[in-house]
Amino acid sequence: MNKRFTYYFLIFWSLLSLIYGIKGSQEFHIALQSLRIEILDVFFLYATRIGEEYVLIPAILLMAIFFPLKQDKRYKIRVFYSLLLGLSLAGALPQIGKFLMSDALRPIAVLHDLEPIEGLVASYKKSFPSGHTSITVAWVSFWSSLAFPKLRVPLFMACTALTVAISRIYLNMHWLHDVIVGGFLGFLSAYIGLWAGGFNKTS
Repeated sequence: MNKRFTYYFLIFWSLLSLIYGIKGSQEFHIALQSLRIEILDVFFLYATRIGEEYVLIPAILLMAIFFPLKQDKRYKIRVFYSLLLGLSLAGALPQIGKFLMSDALRPIAVLHDLEPIEGLVASYKKSFPSGHTSITVAWVSFWSSLAFPKLRVPLFMACTALTVAISRIYLNMHWLHDVIVGGFLGFLSAYIGLWAGGFNKTS
């Protein structure tokens, strides 16, 4: 796991956790919604797609095929195994949480004065935890460890994960506590994947 990325991620998620401890999810959600403007609606609608197949699939292909292209077969197998295990966990763990807490209501179902965002299909249940945040944190964790050194950009990757997390709250899809837990699940999944592939040393 990239040491600098780990530091940045833990700083960002510690700040989110601190905000949760001080404000709570509902108060933070209302405060964030008070900032709603059209340009931010558009920005976060696109930003949230970083946790979807539009960005995820190209990122996986780069990490699984392009970056290890000149490495030996054993290294390529380790990368593939790491990605398969880590990303599978990052996708599965939130779904287990949603199954166990299927009645967890999303913000739009609780705060009835929220304005819907054009172009977004509203969802009302299975809020906890955030799958978008989990898979995003996982793939950017892998990127910061497996990409070419000059392309690892750990601060940018951590900011990317934070942006997706905030987008899920801004778009009324999740509460603050949903993205906090989703982020930690994604980070843990990537750590397990990297450890299983022998990439457990910080760099």
